[in-house]
Amino acid sequence: MILLIGLMLFLLVLGFRIAYAIGISSLLYVLIETEMSPLIILQQISAGADSLILLAVPFFLLAGELMNAGGITKRLVRFSLALMGSVRGGLSYVVILTNVIMAMVSGAAIASGAAVGSTMIPAMEKEGYPKGFAGAVNAAAATIGPVIPPSVGFIIFASLSNASVGKLFIAGAIPGLIIGVFMIVICAWLAQKRNFPKGEKWSRTELWASFKEAAWSLLMPVIILGGIITGIVTPTEAGVLAVAYGLFVGIFIHKDIKFKDLSQLFVRAARQTSVIMMIIACASAFGFLISREVDPVFFSETFAAFEGQPNLLMLVLIAIILVLGMVMEGGSIMIILTPLLIPILNNYNIDIIHFGVVFQLAIMIGLLTPPVGILLFVISGAGNVPVKDILKNIWPFYIALFFVLLLVAFVPSVSLWLVDALGEGLK
Repeated sequence: MILLIGLMLFLLVLGFRIAYAIGISSLLYVLIETEMSPLIILQQISAGADSLILLAVPFFLLAGELMNAGGITKRLVRFSLALMGSVRGGLSYVVILTNVIMAMVSGAAIASGAAVGSTMIPAMEKEGYPKGFAGAVNAAAATIGPVIPPSVGFIIFASLSNASVGKLFIAGAIPGLIIGVFMIVICAWLAQKRNFPKGEKWSRTELWASFKEAAWSLLMPVIILGGIITGIVTPTEAGVLAVAYGLFVGIFIHKDIKFKDLSQLFVRAARQTSVIMMIIACASAFGFLISREVDPVFFSETFAAFEGQPNLLMLVLIAIILVLGMVMEGGSIMIILTPLLIPILNNYNIDIIHFGVVFQLAIMIGLLTPPVGILLFVISGAGNVPVKDILKNIWPFYIALFFVLLLVAFVPSVSLWLVDALGEGLK
């Protein structure tokens, strides 16, 4: 197992993309260390991507593309500005509110970060906000995307753990909103401390005008989440619904999408999907080898030390995920660790839905931690902000994310209350 992990890290240091590093290291390990046929890697790669649940991934990614191209993002920004932009530091609140609304449709941090960041960072800089802070708040707010339903991360976890996607979606709703609230509190504190500028005076006329313009956009998450909560549609069907609604609004209502633009949108969504699915498929082979090499007795004895101490076990698992998040992509961590952790969670009676939310929250922190920290680089590129400037300003948001992570981890009702209230109708 040490050789397998060492090969992967070596390839990453050489500059290989994460999917290739995982896949090639798996193949080399089979050839060097085992007597298995290398065809086993192809079989595992094929099996890793062969999941009905994963069909939801391309639909939600395409829905995010349609949101951006169909003018939904800019309309949400205008409405958020009319609602919250007039107070001191109001543009930072707008970033968070817009990300919360977008999270209810796209479910992807990278897409939300790039879309909102490319619009809001220049706007904040123009109004006199420090560029580093503008980058930091956009990067931190983008982590809300995969926590609030729908979430691509929850879809991946469900495909590995056989958990209910619908229950995972609903379990993430309250923690995601809590993150948003804490980030707004931090922005309010920083606004007063650093004397951030105020926006234009609040106008009822502008609020009403922006609401009318954004009404179709605001209806999109209501339809999607309403369908999932009521059990009318499955998460995959909700993804199809999101795409259909986005096409209808973008082409016939807002008229920002032309039929000639569709091929480019489909290609961009296909590229994003292929990247995610390639990582999932290769990580499936890697996870198979890890599971094969781990001695079940040794693994059980290692965690036996936590018998009667589920909270301590949870803390150790969080630490492992956070450390891995510094050097690995979140989806890969989830694919590799989940098969190993499910038996342990069952032994300690830790609810899989609850742990899925904790897992996702920890991975979101990993998106902001160097040296990998994908969101840092996405926001840096979207807003032309040096990564070092983002890191200098992001530490208060780290505190908020860590607090919510620990709150959800050690107070399970925060994530499970809404699931229990809605009953067994979730799919």
